Amino acid sequence: MPVVILLVVVVVLVILAGLAIWIRRARSCARIIEAPAGEEQNIFHGGMMCKNLTTSGTMVRLEIFDWGVRIRGIKPVRWVVPTWEARYDELAIAELVATPFSRIAVWLRLRGEPDGMGFLSERSQEILRILQAHEVPVNRALAKIKRVDDLNRPPG
Repeated sequence: MPVVILLVVVVVLVILAGLAIWIRRARSCARIIEAPAGEEQNIFHGGMMCKNLTTSGTMVRLEIFDWGVRIRGIKPVRWVVPTWEARYDELAIAELVATPFSRIAVWLRLRGEPDGMGFLSERSQEILRILQAHEVPVNRALAKIKRVDDLNRPPG
């Protein structure tokens, strides 16, 4: 019986450590601005990728507002998925990227900053059209990358 208790304790500790690492990595990708209140004009479901974290499936929402964009987790997983916001005038470009093991992502790069945020979606062309309508420069050529770190380079 003591071996079973020890095994349960070890499993719980491993799960807690993994969760703590995930949350720390997610927080490093977060970017929250003082965005004005507004109703979403469009919502897309997909995954996200940033310098320290990638999700798959439909755990993440890309919300399009009149002021800009917000990427965040759906309600049940919002506490483990970072929230990332940007106004349209802060975005240097929206471009298509893909790693060997991911769907196509719309990579959003900020003006003057090397980091960005990617939104993985089957509807990437539609997202680019909406962003372009908000005067965000877009690049429809698909860039194939080996890893997300390849995208975290100074713009230009």
